[in-house]
Amino acid sequence: MSVKPLRQRQAEATRDLIVSVARELFTAKGYAGTSIDEIARQAGVAKGALYHHFSGKDALFRAVYEVVQAEAVTAVLAAAGAETEPWAMVRAGLSAFLDACLDPAFRRIVVLESVVVLQHDVFEGGVEPVELPMLRSVLAPLVDGHVLAGVAADPLAHVTLGGLYGAALYIARASDPAAARREVDVVLDTLVRGLGGTDAPKSKPRQRS
Repeated sequence: MSVKPLRQRQAEATRDLIVSVARELFTAKGYAGTSIDEIARQAGVAKGALYHHFSGKDALFRAVYEVVQAEAVTAVLAAAGAETEPWAMVRAGLSAFLDACLDPAFRRIVVLESVVVLQHDVFEGGVEPVELPMLRSVLAPLVDGHVLAGVAADPLAHVTLGGLYGAALYIARASDPAAARREVDVVLDTLVRGLGGTDAPKSKPRQRS
C-alpha cells in the first residue's frame, strides 16, 4: 500500500480541520452569522490557505453539509441493514433518519439552512437529493419482495422523501425537538401499521429527554 506524500497529507489535514471548525460555527451561528475570517482564525490558518481548498463560503458550507449528511445516511443504512424483516428494515431506517434531526449540526445545517444556501444546486442544477439513493435502499425490500404490490421504487422513494422532509422540518423548528420527535414517532407507527397491517413493527418507547 502506497503512502501519500507528506505535502498531500498535510493538505488533507488542513482541509479536514477547516471543515471541522466550519461545522461547529455553522451549527452555532448559522451560515449568515459565520464569516470566512472567523473560520480561518479559529482554525489557525491563513485565509489564503482556506481559499486554496474552498472557493468561498458557499463551497465550504457544501463540504460541511456533505459530511453531516453522509453521517446520517450511514446511520440510516446501518439501522436498516441490522434488520431482516422488510417492514422492520423500513421502520428502523426511517427512525434513524428522524433521530438525526435531534443532532444540532444535522438540524441546522441539513434541515434548516441547506435549502436556502444550496437551493441553486438542487432546484436549478438538477442535483438529486442524496436521500433518494438511501431511501431506495431502505425501501427496496418492500418493492423487490412485492410486499407493496404494484408500487414502483422511484415514486415510493420520492413520496417517502417528501414525508421525511416535512417531519424533519417539524422537529427542527420545534421549541422542544425531542418532544416533536416523539410525536412524529406516533405518526410513523400509524402509517407503517396502516400499510403493513399486523406484520408491521411498532417502535419501542422512546426515553424522554
